[in-house]
Amino acid sequence: MVDEIFREVDDELRAERMRRLARRFAGVGAGAVILVCAGVGAWEYHRSGERARAEQASITYFKALHDAGTDQIANGAATPLTDTQKKAFISLTQLSGTAPAGVAALSRMRIAAGNAAHGDVRQALTIWDSIGRDTHVDHGLRDLATLLWCQWQIDSGDAATVRSRLSLLTDSGKPYAALANELLATLDIRNGQIKPARDRLTKLAQDYAAPEGVRMRANALLQTLGPTG
Repeated sequence: MVDEIFREVDDELRAERMRRLARRFAGVGAGAVILVCAGVGAWEYHRSGERARAEQASITYFKALHDAGTDQIANGAATPLTDTQKKAFISLTQLSGTAPAGVAALSRMRIAAGNAAHGDVRQALTIWDSIGRDTHVDHGLRDLATLLWCQWQIDSGDAATVRSRLSLLTDSGKPYAALANELLATLDIRNGQIKPARDRLTKLAQDYAAPEGVRMRANALLQTLGPTG
């Protein structure tokens, strides 16, 4: 009988230990579930916040773009900025440092265009150069920044550097290949390399995949260069 009582006590103690372990691990499991749910909730909130931030940045960007308008040129110089345009460029400057990467890069592009139009070409070149080298920016936008940098250097920039950068844009499938080849032809003319320029312009004039404006300018330049020989 005594042995039976001790066995019952042992069984009860083991059962109690099992119940305590079960409660403890159940608590750990519940805590893990709560942590996972909290983590998922935080991630969804983060994504929602990112989307909201991107949407707000886009709205601000398009308003600033509208208010900035176009850079009007009169008598060879840009007309002074209006108060509305000044506020727009302040907004674009803020976006360039705080907005998501795409909107920030677009804002920097518009700022650079304004700088160039209003005489601060050096600052514009610095911005285009930084965008062209920024691996976080979309490839198409980087190529456009490089093209604009070269365009504003075509008359007086280092010819070898300009040619090197333009050559990177002329591969088949590149969005600005025709424009880059047009600038290369212009660079050839600047350096007195008339035959390479004529060859390049002839290809452009016959390239129906190139923009119509590029083909027309190529034909006009060919007429200006005159016949071969």
